[in-house]
Amino acid sequence: MTVGGKIQSYRKRLGMSQEELGQKLLVSRQTISLWENGQTVPTIDNLIRLKEVFNVSVDDILDVSDTETEKQTPEETYSFTFAENELKELNRIQRSGIYKKLIIFTLISLVLIVGLIYAQASDLATGFFAGCILVYEAFMLKSIVVYNKAWKKSVLRICKSTYEYRIFDNCLTIIIYRNNEKIRESKYSFEDIEQVRQAGKFILIQFSGQLYIIRKSELKENSFFYAYMYKNPEKVVEKTAPGRWKTISVILFVFSLLSILGALVTVNTVSGINGMFAENMWIFYLWVPVPLASTVCGFVMSSKGYSFKKNIIAGLIMIALLCIYGSFSFMFR
Repeated sequence: MTVGGKIQSYRKRLGMSQEELGQKLLVSRQTISLWENGQTVPTIDNLIRLKEVFNVSVDDILDVSDTETEKQTPEETYSFTFAENELKELNRIQRSGIYKKLIIFTLISLVLIVGLIYAQASDLATGFFAGCILVYEAFMLKSIVVYNKAWKKSVLRICKSTYEYRIFDNCLTIIIYRNNEKIRESKYSFEDIEQVRQAGKFILIQFSGQLYIIRKSELKENSFFYAYMYKNPEKVVEKTAPGRWKTISVILFVFSLLSILGALVTVNTVSGINGMFAENMWIFYLWVPVPLASTVCGFVMSSKGYSFKKNIIAGLIMIALLCIYGSFSFMFR
């Protein structure tokens, strides 16, 4: 049934004429007629008024049934209810990514501050830089607090709901039940999938900014969700890398962060021999291959669909800093 058909059906159920409905909505009878004939559709404001007049939800008015889809038998059907302890585990996995970013940023910031101190930058410049870091970290911590509050509210709602997934040839229908009553039914084309990510025992699939949870243990071996991730690697977030490459990336990342400290120690050691600190700053260039290797590793693995952004970001920042500090040798001659 079309949106217009829905409006006509609800209007007749209340025994109202088109003119009476138009008076309640402050629109003309012709406008109601155009809606019901499918020539135009109501605006958002009119949909809200229609919802109040018909005592139904906006979703009920806009939920246009696809006769062909209704006749089809789903290729796969799954129904999930989630316990609070499962959601806590999922929340822990989600938060770990946020905390990792905060830790990485803190480590890079500390390295930069130490670099400024060793480079004998002015107290004003060092203090300003440290202040900016503290403000940004306070903002990140606030974001974590807001995220935790929003998650706690979501947990109560999710635990009370049952999520049913019906997979057809070219679309996916998600039905949400609460207290044995259907409260929402959404139909999505496979092209509407924005991203898919794996989080421990779960798969998270996103439509229009909304994440839906799928429990891996209940999926068929050749499930659509696995097939979709295999065929659309560009939409898979944080694809798990092989253990060997993961270890290499961590080692290169850590050495990238420590490259400036290593360069400073080397410069100080050489300066202790010849007494020329500024003239020895060119030694920083000798450490560039370390973060360069991290950056190359990041780009190579990212091209294969794995998430190695931290190697790229840390590598590029450290290369830039090493080159800047190395140039002091020529600036102070």
